[in-house]
Formats: sequence, structure tokens, C-alpha cells
Amino acid sequence: MTKLGNKYGFTLIEALLVVAILGLLVAFIIPAVNLASRSRENALAARKLQTAVEAFELYAAETGGYPPDRTPGVIPPEMTDYYFPYFKIDWWGDSTELGGSWDWDNGYHFNFSVSIAVPTRSQAQMQEFDRLIDDGDLTTGNFRQVGTQYHYIIED
Repeated sequence: MTKLGNKYGFTLIEALLVVAILGLLVAFIIPAVNLASRSRENALAARKLQTAVEAFELYAAETGGYPPDRTPGVIPPEMTDYYFPYFKIDWWGDSTELGGSWDWDNGYHFNFSVSIAVPTRSQAQMQEFDRLIDDGDLTTGNFRQVGTQYHYIIED
């Protein structure tokens, strides 16, 4: 700071230096916030996916088979009476944390799978999600991409 008579003030260089430091801090914070947001989305979607898989597996264990797949994105009626309420699945008709919608597939690409249809997140985020729940490769393992759907395979 320089003294101007009885007043103190900032020079232009000092003000520019403060602005540059703030700009650098923001440049470091934004990617960290984005990464934390993606990690949160992935973790919530993984928890919901696992809950849905458990509900369908319990249904199969108790009834001797998986429910049919009548309408994409619609909860199979056989699940609404007991299994989804038991597992507190009230989010099935909502958009997933990764965009797109939840779907039950019976004999579509695999014998039985819970899928995320048409997610809006990047391919990179979907691979991060795959690393969280499977092997990190969207062409192998239990979580695979087929067209615009991502299937968690219960039975191949």
C-alpha cells in the first residue's frame, strides 16, 4: 500500500494480484466440486441399482421366477404390492441420478437385468459408475452398455 497524504489505498498492481489469486482458487475449486458431484450421483445411483436388484432377486426366490417385462420404465405389477414397498423403492418412475430412467428387462438383451435407459451423463461418468459397481469396462462384467441402455445383468 502507498500513502496518499493521510489516506491509504491499494495500487493497481495489488488489486490485480488479488484478482489473479482469486481466479486461481476458483480454477482449482470448480473441478473439485464437479468431481464431488459426479461421485455423489454415482454413489446414489449404485445404491438404488443394488436395492432394485435385491428386490427382483427376492421376488424370484419367493415365486420361483422373475416378473415379466410388460412396459418399458413401468414397475412390473407383481412388484408393486410387496417387494418395492418392502425395499422402500418409491423412486422407480423417477429419472436416475445419471439421467434417463430405470427399467426392468426380461429377455431383452439378457435373460434378466435392471437397466438405466438413455442416461444423459457422459461416457466417462458411466465408466466411473461401472468402476464403482463392476469392472470398469462397459463391454464386460455384470454392468454393460447395449445401445443407449446400460444393463446390470442379474442372469445372462
